[in-house]
Amino acid sequence: MQLKFHTLTLVVCAGALLYSCSDRQALDTHLHSADEWPANAQTVYSEQHQLFFENEYAVIGRETGFALHVSNLDDGTPRTTGSIEIDLKLDGQHINRILLAPNRPGIYLTDLAFDNIGSYSWTVTIDGVVTALGDVLVFDDEHNAVHAAEDAASESGITMLKEQQWPIRLLTEQVIETSLAHQVPATARVRACRTHTANILAPLTGNLLAPPNSTRIVLGQQVKAGELLAVLRIPLLGEQLIQWQASKADATAENERTTAALAQATATLDRVQKLHAQQAKSQRELEEALYQHASAVALQAAASTMLKAYAEAVPGTTMDLELFAPISGQIIDAPAASGEWVNADSALFQLQDFSQLHIAVRVPEADLPDLATNLQAQIPHPSNGSSIHLPGSDGKLLLSAQKVDPQTHSAEVVYEIQNPGWLRPGMTLTAQLATGEEHSVMSIPLSAVVDDSGISIAFVQSGGENFTRRALRLGHRDGQRVEILEGLALGERVVIDGAYVVHLTALSGSIPEHSH
Repeated sequence: MQLKFHTLTLVVCAGALLYSCSDRQALDTHLHSADEWPANAQTVYSEQHQLFFENEYAVIGRETGFALHVSNLDDGTPRTTGSIEIDLKLDGQHINRILLAPNRPGIYLTDLAFDNIGSYSWTVTIDGVVTALGDVLVFDDEHNAVHAAEDAASESGITMLKEQQWPIRLLTEQVIETSLAHQVPATARVRACRTHTANILAPLTGNLLAPPNSTRIVLGQQVKAGELLAVLRIPLLGEQLIQWQASKADATAENERTTAALAQATATLDRVQKLHAQQAKSQRELEEALYQHASAVALQAAASTMLKAYAEAVPGTTMDLELFAPISGQIIDAPAASGEWVNADSALFQLQDFSQLHIAVRVPEADLPDLATNLQAQIPHPSNGSSIHLPGSDGKLLLSAQKVDPQTHSAEVVYEIQNPGWLRPGMTLTAQLATGEEHSVMSIPLSAVVDDSGISIAFVQSGGENFTRRALRLGHRDGQRVEILEGLALGERVVIDGAYVVHLTALSGSIPEHSH
């Protein structure tokens, strides 16, 4: 017997594919039309599968069509291989059927015949797991079956066919009670780390030249600490001669300062290396000590070279002053062109090492009393759903909201972290700061919440192909989950991946054909 089911609602969304069940003839949409037989549907869950099973109302002497939709709960895909076994029992009658493979991905089809009226118990076995379904009622004639279908309450709400759900990998999750950490919403600003930023200014007025036997250092170029960036040719005449004489003393002082700084960086590196060997310092702390030592070496070498240039310069001639990179990093600004005449204190190069950044989280003063002593925060990625945990294993807390800005009425919590790769100085992001409080609440993933013109909603899967829109009242959130104060009940299944597609489906009034 050919299986015919009532038509369900379809919305063709951008990117969603309609998986046609074209091996069965599409039918008229009216349940009571003369050429269509009514069908019953039910949805049950095993540990690994969602079972959305449809069957025609059964009558003695009439073949009954069954369409069995099997979805994998872990990833929302249809079951594409493997057998299923169905068993129906009534008193002495036992109907057993093994379906070796799906007729189409996710869909098993079969026809069964019944010899006795009554309520047949029904189980299905998949991968050794037996799942009980609602009984199959068998009627004595077609008239009683049709009237039973008319009396049955029909599902209402949003209809989205399995053939639509499978391509988008729609996932659901039960509403559960979880321990949720109370967090304060805040705004985070990414800043350059000062110890990883360098600005090179012209010490005197002169002509900026490219390094000998090399091309000009250009914007975006990666350089290493101590690398020669340019040569400043300074004429020691007139005003420049006076500046040179004044700068000699500054060069001497800078040489002494960088020599002392190098000695300190060397001692720090030696200490960190010993502690790292004893596993008392992390790899990141060792890398930072190596970075600071390399920068100190470069700064001292530059200061020594500059002092030597000043000492060997002859009034009335020109002095070539070599300019070196004080840190390793990228050239993010180089406003002066090669060969350009630049004035003293003109910006020549700006370098930035993006591996280390500061995250400044601004907290409204009203929320400051709620913050935990051990300040931790989360920053969600703008698009992929991941989060950065601050300070994290390789970061550290620099400032813990000690001062309130009288103009913004907020305080800053500042972290220094290793760049995960996608952060850039100047970015503004949302953040969540922990209060240290945890409560047992009813919650769902944040991905299940859809903003519908300012109203927070979620979609409950009431049946295999039916969804219900629920308006929500939300409570605390922890960056991954949100507390539900109103709108859902424990145990209900909400869409956690694909919720926005269901929302688009709800906005359309088109009706699809669903036949097998």
